[in-house]
Amino acid sequence: MKKYLCIYFLLASFLYSEDFSWQKGLSWQSDLNEAKQLAKYHDKIIFLFIESRTCFYCPKLKEEIFNQEKFQQKIKQHFIPVILDNSLDADSDVENTGQCPPRLTVSMTPAIYFMGANEEKFLRNGKKHMIIYGMWNLEQMLEWMNDAVLKDKKLKERSLIK
Repeated sequence: MKKYLCIYFLLASFLYSEDFSWQKGLSWQSDLNEAKQLAKYHDKIIFLFIESRTCFYCPKLKEEIFNQEKFQQKIKQHFIPVILDNSLDADSDVENTGQCPPRLTVSMTPAIYFMGANEEKFLRNGKKHMIIYGMWNLEQMLEWMNDAVLKDKKLKERSLIK
């Protein structure tokens, strides 16, 4: 009987545990200030993922995109990944997530900011900053990431010229 109970609890814990496979191999930061220091030190771009507990697409994005090898390779090569909760005036209510500062909160999630180590926001087709809302497929996400890398390169080249 003990043997069957042990097997039952083992299976139950396996089936009902949250899947964090999207984190494998990546060092997701939950503190924006630490991430900015890492970005400066490693000369990388901040990939800021803003989520919400009530968001339907946030876990889908993690499972379907963040879990992909091509995505993870691109992150490792060019980005410091940060994950923050969009809740206002409260501690984060999403597990393994830091609190989003009010200046970066958004009206909808998921949202992804691409920014420099000093929170330089990359312009996007005349928009205020490079922020991506909603669910995207892997190819679209990789295009956004490539665009951020090019914008970062241009920003650095301009600062060297001055």
